[in-house]
Amino acid sequence: MHPQSYQIFMKQNSLVYLPLFALLFIAVAMKAQQLPYYTQFRNYQSIINPGSVHSDFFLYDYNTSVQANYRAQWVARGETPRTAHLSGEFISNFGGSFELLTGLTLLKDRTGPYSVTGTYARLGSVFAEDPYLGGISVGLGIGAVQYRLDAEGIEWFHPDDPNIPELDISVTKLDLSLGIFYYKRLQGDFFDEDNIYLGISMPQLAGTVAQINEAGREVTLQRVRHIFGTMGWYHFLNEEAFVEVSGWIKRVEGAPVNMDITGRFQPMRTFWVGGGFNFNGIVHLEAGLNLPELFHEDANVKIGYAFDYNITAFDLPFGTSHELTVALMFDTARR
Repeated sequence: MHPQSYQIFMKQNSLVYLPLFALLFIAVAMKAQQLPYYTQFRNYQSIINPGSVHSDFFLYDYNTSVQANYRAQWVARGETPRTAHLSGEFISNFGGSFELLTGLTLLKDRTGPYSVTGTYARLGSVFAEDPYLGGISVGLGIGAVQYRLDAEGIEWFHPDDPNIPELDISVTKLDLSLGIFYYKRLQGDFFDEDNIYLGISMPQLAGTVAQINEAGREVTLQRVRHIFGTMGWYHFLNEEAFVEVSGWIKRVEGAPVNMDITGRFQPMRTFWVGGGFNFNGIVHLEAGLNLPELFHEDANVKIGYAFDYNITAFDLPFGTSHELTVALMFDTARR
């Protein structure tokens, strides 16, 4: 939250502080996406859609991955969103028409005094004759999520005012998500060896409602359902080089449909560059490295960096956004 917002709270009667905080969260639920925003959304497929299969599996046969991500949004302001993830994913290789899809994610998302800390597990299956060539996967995500409001993070306009209420609030709730994902390696002519994917998911399926009692008042913080859609196409120019086009559609009740479109060019196995835009007027650039066989012949280290900038006429002075991804991927079932 911006410091000027804190000053507004103190300029009001002290009896309305808590309802104002409630209105803050209700406004978020009604007008905007509550979940973190990702520039390199390809790297967050397991978080966006619990039924997804990451692209490095069907591109390079890596069925296991460990990944760390950090995003600093609007860095000109210290209290703007900071998001960190640590996640792991495993896809089995039973050799039949059914493969197990599993994953675990730790998340920390903080905006000023408000933070979300979650532990998420996902379990699903891939239905395919050969999962490396394509299939349909479904998955269920379940998490324990702590929502917290830390009074020490609030910069009050008059910090010595005795009427400042105690606002250390913490509540933990169950979170559910559901997703389905389709991917396929194409054959023939111009599309030979290309890969396509399409996924749809519903995070916050349970529509978590947290009832908080503070100073004799009851406040309801509601996390609303989202609908996400992702799609992508990898067109290979040779065995190592490809052009990728991908999109991420977001739908939240009470807000317009939003979409990200990204293009990426990998001229060689070890390097890629890309860019894209969000319909809200945000453009981004990205670059990354692949370091195959750095630790093992069946492993790869991937490092990606993305930069966001707002180009709209109503640009807010929050600054740029930065996102870093580091992943270790390997094949535990060499073909």
